Amino acid sequence: MRLLITLEGQSYEVDVEVLPDTPPGTGDDEGRVPIPESVLLPPLLPDIRDVDKICHCPIAGAIVSVEVEIGDVVRQGAPVVVIEAMKMQTVVGAPVGGTVVEVAVKAGDAVLPGHVLCRVE
Repeated sequence: MRLLITLEGQSYEVDVEVLPDTPPGTGDDEGRVPIPESVLLPPLLPDIRDVDKICHCPIAGAIVSVEVEIGDVVRQGAPVVVIEAMKMQTVVGAPVGGTVVEVAVKAGDAVLPGHVLCRVE
């Protein structure tokens, strides 16, 4: 069976396999199988380690601009710095949401992969 699915404004045609009804004795009177409670509970978020709060440089290049200052509150993925490498600019996002407590680079600095850009608490 083919269906048309729309996700975030984009439409997709998908093939769907229709499965047989639930075998007798495995569900309620209408053939529904109960969902285990563990599936209904939201997953627990892992503790964020200190190393996860450090924004590292993904590529070698030069810092074009620093988009944050100490004390700024950022969301995960918010722009932190812009790096230029081989005439292309790459925006590096915050690794976690929180408050910027350290900015380790400034515009014009040369950076290598793994270089610390900032730290967010």
